[in-house]
Amino acid sequence: MTIFVVPIVEGPTEEQCIKILLSRLWKNVKPVEDTSVLAVLKPLPTKRSSLIKIGDSELPKQIQLAANSLRDALWQPAVDKGFILLMLDAEEDCPATLGPLLLKRAKEARADLDIACVLPKRELENWFKAAAASLGGVCGLPPDLAAAGDAEHGSGGEWLTSQKRRLGRNSKYTKPDDAVELAKAMDLALCRANSPSFRKLCRELEARVPRPPVAPEAEVPA
Repeated sequence: MTIFVVPIVEGPTEEQCIKILLSRLWKNVKPVEDTSVLAVLKPLPTKRSSLIKIGDSELPKQIQLAANSLRDALWQPAVDKGFILLMLDAEEDCPATLGPLLLKRAKEARADLDIACVLPKRELENWFKAAAASLGGVCGLPPDLAAAGDAEHGSGGEWLTSQKRRLGRNSKYTKPDDAVELAKAMDLALCRANSPSFRKLCRELEARVPRPPVAPEAEVPA
C-alpha cells in the first residue's frame, strides 16, 4: 500500500525539508513488518499571512489544489490512501489554538478529505534546536553543541546563528541550505522528546499507518 501526502507549506525552507522529514519519520513510526510506503507529493508553497487570515480564499484554494494532486496520484483508490498535511510556523500564535482553527476551515473546504494540521512552535528551526545534541559539527555548528533547554522558546533560527557564531563572529544560519542538512542529520527521537509540536507531527503520521487486518473470530461448534 502507498500512502500519498500533499504538504501545504510556507517558504522554500519548508518546501525543501518536508519530504526529508516525513520520509525519515515514516520509517520510524511504522512497525518493522509494515511494507507500506509514504509518497510525499510536490509541496504547495504559499504565504502564511494569507492562510491564517479569516475570510481569505487562499486556504480553500490550496486545499483544492492539494485535492487535485491527490486525485491524480491515487490511481489505485481501492488500495492506496492519501491525506493533506497543512504545516506552517506558529510564530507568535499558540499552536493549540491556531491549529484547530485552521483544520476546521480546511475541512469546511473539503470535508471529504483526510487533512492534518501541524504548526511548529515557534518555527521549523525550533525542531533543530530540540535535536541540538545530535547536530554538533553539522553545518558549522560547534562540536560540543548541547541540549538547548526549552527548545520551543524563542526563534530557533536566531539560536542556530548564535551557536555558529561561537566559532566565527560572521557565521550565521542560512536557509534553506543549512536546514536541509540539519533535517537529514537530526536525531528524530531526541527531537520528539524535546518538542511537543514535533510529537504532534509524529502522532499524525502514526495515525495513518495502515492497521493490520483483524483476524475473524473462530466459530464455536454448536
